Amino acid sequence: MSDPLHVPGLYCPFPRPDRPHADTVEKEVVAWMERFGLIRDDAERDRLSRIKIGWLTGAAHADGMLEPTVIAAQLTAWLTAFDDRYADSVDPAERGLPTARLVLRLRAVMEDPDTLPAPTDPYGSSLRDLFLRLGEWAGPEQVMRVRTSMTEYFMSALCQVTYSLNDHTPDFAEYVRLRRYTGICHIVFTLVDVARGFELPGPVWAGPAVRAVNTAAADVIDYANDVLGSRKEHTHEDDLVRSLPLVLARQHGCTYAEGLRRAAEVHDEAVRSFMALTDEVRHEADPALVRYLAGLESWIVAHFDWYQITDRYRSHAEQVRWA
Repeated sequence: MSDPLHVPGLYCPFPRPDRPHADTVEKEVVAWMERFGLIRDDAERDRLSRIKIGWLTGAAHADGMLEPTVIAAQLTAWLTAFDDRYADSVDPAERGLPTARLVLRLRAVMEDPDTLPAPTDPYGSSLRDLFLRLGEWAGPEQVMRVRTSMTEYFMSALCQVTYSLNDHTPDFAEYVRLRRYTGICHIVFTLVDVARGFELPGPVWAGPAVRAVNTAAADVIDYANDVLGSRKEHTHEDDLVRSLPLVLARQHGCTYAEGLRRAAEVHDEAVRSFMALTDEVRHEADPALVRYLAGLESWIVAHFDWYQITDRYRSHAEQVRWA
């Protein structure tokens, strides 16, 4: 195990469904990002096409309706752009206060996209478009779930920026608390029912069972990201504040290679915990909740398969230069 970038295999026992509109969703995402100026030239368009963010969300909502799946995919792409551009920014002029001020403006856009003056910047104008269109497919409570989860993400992104500015690498327990929200999973999970044309009742969504399975699924995806994406993370110093292999290496006083191996073990145990928990919840679930649980499994396996086709994690040098 002398090569620190030898990536271990991961446990992913879930079935692969047909994915009828993943490629269509991918094309819609690239065109939308270009239309709102989040990518600015042909070179960035080509890089974005090789990342295949739209394919990922289209695959995760394989049994969903096309238009809300496209909206979900565009939101995932927007979050990826914001995360790279601001949460992971290496430019001192864009860190700290500038990011905090942007977050406040974006929060206002989410809260009142209908009546506020239309933003002119790419991030504000594209986010406004998403929330206006989301309201055509999601009920008021479902929109509120998206808005709330994005607020949680913004808070954790600012924590991440603060950690990075202070050159702080968290221990494992602190990493878990941070990663569960910087990883955007809790946002994309709010659209599992929207994409499929139903709505989990509020008490079910807010109840302990759904909160527990959401957290368990987020852990699986985030840990997989840190293992399977280690080639990119290892070439970009600022990503290391949220890298599970480095957190474990520092906590245990071992090499990065050993930290990567330990991270794979943490992931595989998280998969088993998620499976045990969903089996328990499914036992007394109604049909809507059963379908929601299947949607979480679909996200996990789509995310796993995405690493076989995306260029996003080859190296930091190959990433899209967002607006």
